[in-house]
Amino acid sequence: MQVLLIGPAFLDVIAAPVSRLPQPGEELPLSEIALAPGGFAIAAVALRRLGITAGLAAPIGDDGPGKYLRLALSMEGVPLEGAGAGRTPTTIALNTGGDRAFLTAGFPQDPALREVGLAALRRHPECRMVHLSCRGPFAEDVARAAKAEGRYVSVDCGTDPPWLRSEGMRRVLQLADLYLPNAREAAYVTGEEDPRSALGALLGLVPQAIVKLGAQGVLLGNTHGISHHPTTPREALDATGAGDVFDAGYIAGGLNGFDDAAAIRLGQYAAGCAIAGLGGASTAPYLAQARSALGDLPWPRAGS
Repeated sequence: MQVLLIGPAFLDVIAAPVSRLPQPGEELPLSEIALAPGGFAIAAVALRRLGITAGLAAPIGDDGPGKYLRLALSMEGVPLEGAGAGRTPTTIALNTGGDRAFLTAGFPQDPALREVGLAALRRHPECRMVHLSCRGPFAEDVARAAKAEGRYVSVDCGTDPPWLRSEGMRRVLQLADLYLPNAREAAYVTGEEDPRSALGALLGLVPQAIVKLGAQGVLLGNTHGISHHPTTPREALDATGAGDVFDAGYIAGGLNGFDDAAAIRLGQYAAGCAIAGLGGASTAPYLAQARSALGDLPWPRAGS
C-alpha cells in the first residue's frame, strides 16, 4: 500500500443544481440525483483510479448506507479498514447559486476515528505515507504516531471554523509535512484573509502547504518561496469533493516522481474532471485518461 487515508467517510447524496431551494411543503423537480462515496473516500477512490494503491481507514456502519458505501469502495478496488456496527455518516449536498449546502447525519466521533486510525497504522507498517483528516482532536494522536514511525503525513480538513481556529489544529499542522486547505480554511487557521498572506503564516507551522483557490488555481508554499499556479477555468456542475480529488492528483504525481509543478497540473486536471459531474469520486479520472490528456508529463514507463 502506497497511501493510507485516515478520516471520516460518508455516503453522499448529491442533487443536481437548482435555481432555488424549495419552500416548506413545495416539491421541485431535479434532473439528477447521485449516490457517491464522500469525505475521505473521495480521495481514496481518486488515488486508486490514478493507479496508486490506497487504503481507507474510516468508521462505516453495517446499515443500508454503509453497505452501499462498502460496495462502491470494493468496486473501485479500495480496501477498507473500520467497517462495523453503528450509523454510517450520510450527507445530502444541495447545489444552488454556484455553491453547495450540506445536511449531514452521523458524523463520526473522535474516539472511533482515533481507534480506527491507530489500528490501521499498526496493520500497515509498510505504508510510508498517511493522508489524514485533521478535523478533530483524534488527528493529533494519529499524526504523532505516524511521525514517530518516520511516515510522511499530509493533512486536509473540512470547513469547521471553531476547530480550524483552535490550538489543537495548530499542533496537528506542526506534526504534518504537507497541508492542503482551500482559501477559506487557510484564513480561519491564520486569521489572514489574503490567501498569499495566509500561506506565509501557514509556513510557520508546516514545511509545505498548497492553498486551493478554485478557478484561480493554487498557491504553493515551501522553503523555496511562494508560487502561483493558475488553472484552466471549467464550468462546474458540482464541486463536491473537487478539493479532495485535487489532493489525490497532487499526491499521485509526487508518488510518480513528478516535481511540484507537474504534480499540481495533475491535481488540477483531476479536479477539473471531478466538477464536470455529480460527486467527486464518481467523475475522478482514470490513469489512462490522465496520461492521454497530460502526455507531456514525465510519466513512468509501463511496468516500471
